[in-house]
Amino acid sequence: MTTLSNPQTAMSDARFAKLARGINLSHWFAQDYSNQYSLEHLRNYNSEDDIALLAKIGCSHLRFTLNPILLLDESNPSVLNPIYLAEVDRAIDLMLAHNLAVIVDLHPEDDFKQRLFNSPSLVKIFASFWQALAAHLAQRDPEMLFLEVLNEPVVTDAQQWAFVQAELLAAMRAGAPNHTLIATGHKWSSIAELIELEPLADPNIIYNFHCYDPHTFSHQAATWGSPYWQHLEYLPYPSSPEALAPIVANIHDEVAREAALSYGEERWNCAALREWIGQAVAWAEKHQVRLTCNEFGVYRFKSKPEDRAAWLHDLRSVLEEFNIGWTMWDYAGGFSIVNHANGQREIDALTVEALGFNHE
Repeated sequence: MTTLSNPQTAMSDARFAKLARGINLSHWFAQDYSNQYSLEHLRNYNSEDDIALLAKIGCSHLRFTLNPILLLDESNPSVLNPIYLAEVDRAIDLMLAHNLAVIVDLHPEDDFKQRLFNSPSLVKIFASFWQALAAHLAQRDPEMLFLEVLNEPVVTDAQQWAFVQAELLAAMRAGAPNHTLIATGHKWSSIAELIELEPLADPNIIYNFHCYDPHTFSHQAATWGSPYWQHLEYLPYPSSPEALAPIVANIHDEVAREAALSYGEERWNCAALREWIGQAVAWAEKHQVRLTCNEFGVYRFKSKPEDRAAWLHDLRSVLEEFNIGWTMWDYAGGFSIVNHANGQREIDALTVEALGFNHE
């Protein structure tokens, strides 16, 4: 293990259990492309009724995605923007008031991350910022608040990310000596990247991965990411060559058609998911660390509800089998656990049931 200064006491089972089952709060304090983080949006996108609903269905925690640009002044990173900080505090305290633990996940856009990994000076600035933010957040109960270093780092160099992550975690630890920190692999935080990590010598760190595997299924019809995704729709799960044959015949994009064929031949099912996640489990057992899966889900736009629910059920079951904490993506966005009807959010019973939540 790489040494991190002042290693802390390992977290208790009770603290880790707070991360058992959760939901991502996307498009609120991060990924707000339409409102540009207006105060009206920050105060109203998710209400107390939304938080109460998530507590009622049985969430143990919520992942609060936070774009650091709201708080960060690069010329003075240790001073947090007081207007937005008040909104962040209000949102976190609302969740805590409903007995929901909170993962504070720094979730910038890719352009910020690209600048970060091209600028050693920005890494220093970002570390100073994280230390100040961690110190501010550390006023809250360490049994209920967790700090996640950076969402999906994007950087392709594993060693570069390991160096940057160690510096950021050291700053976070300086600001929050008793809180549990959450680390991740490079690129898109997948299992393949996780198992390249060398854990740090701090027993109060949890290691996180994201699981959208296979992306051909989970991101069908998505207009971002791989260009072929947008040519896929209504793929079955579990997959087999026989199940894919009638669909493949109607896919005109060559890359998408080949991806769908491969998806069928790979025969994705619960056993395949268990084998895939088993790689992360073996890595964690080798290093004696704990795991969370802080993102997984299926894009709703053109996926069959019953197949989407089957994948969610299988993945969630495998995570729980291996005692991996989980946070499904997301509450009210494109992968949501709610339906939008007449401007209202209503629980999608099929999705919530697949996740093992209470939907009555």
